[in-house]
Amino acid sequence: MSTIDLNFKLQIHAYCLQLVRTKLISIQNQLDAKKADLGSATKSSAGDKHETARAMIHLEQEKLGMQFQEAEKQLRILSQIKVQLHDKPQNGTLLVTEKALFYISIGLGIVKYKGVSIYVISPISPLAQAFLNAQDFRSIKFNGTVYLVKSIV
Repeated sequence: MSTIDLNFKLQIHAYCLQLVRTKLISIQNQLDAKKADLGSATKSSAGDKHETARAMIHLEQEKLGMQFQEAEKQLRILSQIKVQLHDKPQNGTLLVTEKALFYISIGLGIVKYKGVSIYVISPISPLAQAFLNAQDFRSIKFNGTVYLVKSIV
């Protein structure tokens, strides 16, 4: 990517929103499938086996429920970010360093967009905190690695 500008940041933001919405749909589909599994589990002569299967389905539903809540929280946080230009690192900032691109917003990890890898990181992550709290935010040292900030969008 030759130029990183506000338009590119808008595209990344929209792509992250799409990823989280897709994750929510996937989790909801899994929850619906578990609900159907639970409904179709019929009592058999092997009562303990039946109860164990139902308990496992309940555990999976709880796990999926927590994932769904986390994805909803991510969607809410992303939706509240005003995509605009920034002059210093903050939530909603796209940082261009000589090593990588960092979008401080939510913790999605590495996201590929148009062949570009972007680290989508939460503002409470240690690396984001290093950027956000740096006195000279043009370069930071984190875990022995120096990141030179080329631009802030």
